[in-house]
Amino acid sequence: MIRPESASKHSPSSEASARGAAIYSQSWLLVIYDWWVLGIVSTYAWACSVPDYTLPWFRSNVRKGQHLDIGVGTGYYLAKSDLTGVQVTLADLNQDALDATKNRLVAEGKVKAEETTCILHDITRPLPESCPKFNSMSLYYLLHCMPGPVPAKTVIFSHLKHNLTADGVITGASILGKDVRHNLFGRVIMYFGNRGGMFDNWADNSADFDEALREHFDEVETQVRGAIFLWKASKPKV
Repeated sequence: MIRPESASKHSPSSEASARGAAIYSQSWLLVIYDWWVLGIVSTYAWACSVPDYTLPWFRSNVRKGQHLDIGVGTGYYLAKSDLTGVQVTLADLNQDALDATKNRLVAEGKVKAEETTCILHDITRPLPESCPKFNSMSLYYLLHCMPGPVPAKTVIFSHLKHNLTADGVITGASILGKDVRHNLFGRVIMYFGNRGGMFDNWADNSADFDEALREHFDEVETQVRGAIFLWKASKPKV
């Protein structure tokens, strides 16, 4: 386990990120997350089926070698992927989420415990120097939970790109708040998610995300499915 620097050094944005991650300390949420968030909400609120869109997108962008999953949730995407030849590193602000994900992957035979690294870390800050270069990185359903407008969220790419191999890929999915049509169910989830501090994405839009990605990577591919922004980027500008 790699631990973060002292919490006393955290910025206000780091503290806001921590508040958003705190909900994952509730064991009941980890139990129902796959069914509720990735099943019901993704399909009917965001109009983006996980089996049809986000899971295939994830699977197609996991490379053999070193893979870093940031904001691990329950480990659903990794558990549903072929991890043969993949060395997994998990990074999250929440210890419960890290433990639950690692235990799940080990129990399902996806990884070996001794070969899986967990990093208790605020991704708004550079990764620990001990981290290797990664062949692939994933950030699924994370950016909409981070505080601030898109330029504040995407500053993470300015340091993550230095931890990506020259031929590596970074990929993710995030809920948009702007320039998409939310149905009634989606609007309700957006309202309570933002009011409760789990989301900060009313102003999140695909154009700003696309611009930020192209600032840091030479190759960028994006698409919007329902209210979900799917992206992948490669050839980091370093």
